[in-house]
Amino acid sequence: MRPSFNGHPSWLDYRSIVRQEFSIDLPEEIAEHWCKIRGHDIRIDEWLPDGEPLGTIVCVHGAGGNGRILAPFAKAFQQAGWRVIAPDLPGYGMTQTVAGHEWSYADWPLVIADLAKVQSGKVVLAGASMGGLTAVYAAQHVQDLAGVIVTTLIDLAEEETFVQAARWKLLGRLSIFGMKVMPFLLDRLPLPLSAVAPLKAMSANRAMQKYFQTDQFLGRNWLPVKFWRSVHSYRISPIQLDCRLLLVHPGKDDWTPYSVSLQIYDRIGAEKTAVKLSNGSHFPVEQPAYDEMCLELGSFLQELSTADL
Repeated sequence: MRPSFNGHPSWLDYRSIVRQEFSIDLPEEIAEHWCKIRGHDIRIDEWLPDGEPLGTIVCVHGAGGNGRILAPFAKAFQQAGWRVIAPDLPGYGMTQTVAGHEWSYADWPLVIADLAKVQSGKVVLAGASMGGLTAVYAAQHVQDLAGVIVTTLIDLAEEETFVQAARWKLLGRLSIFGMKVMPFLLDRLPLPLSAVAPLKAMSANRAMQKYFQTDQFLGRNWLPVKFWRSVHSYRISPIQLDCRLLLVHPGKDDWTPYSVSLQIYDRIGAEKTAVKLSNGSHFPVEQPAYDEMCLELGSFLQELSTADL
């Protein structure tokens, strides 16, 4: 029998924190299914709107997440009339990786692209944190997308950005040095996510900080150094989108400042719009940021639903 987030302590704790700290009510259970993609057994959450869906949104989590973590965003998309699917990407959540998995970040945009290609109707990719650029990269492999939505854009192939994104700057610099000089020694070294990334910066809320730092699927998720080396070495340039792009950036993001996202945003060729929320941490579920974000997403999606592909 496959594992499930429904009823799992990780989900129960998260749902309670989101309700008590941010007044966002999430359902007790979310429909789950599994799909074979590139050999991986991918776990996927699915949200269906009332009535006929306007299209499908593929949610893309970042380096400190999984598909279930994106429930507050999926709820907003669902209420806007769209079907939502939110996978756990390889190495994260409850997804079961293929035997002999190479721990390459290059899998991530390809998995998202393959998932997007088999959806019917209008398709939008929506990424949070590192999932933002992952969604943009995935869009390079998909034709006829309706749009791409991102909360942040962080390019960890940039050396200074990689250093700034690490839990400690010294750790970031030592990691880059080690990955360049002796990858054969470090690649198999497993590290918990809480030791690599400043998960406290995900939120200004203490309960949410603790959750991200200690949950078994987040801070206590162990990944080999090879994965981070592949993240640092991955880049597509130039980046050109044949669909609209919306950047809706948290106003008080201590992990990925607005200026960092704009550096990548300016490099992307697309019809695009950037919005900075009045507040909101890296994971913007605080008020009024969350309501502002929902309004921006609703307006953007309404325009996409009436536009011709």
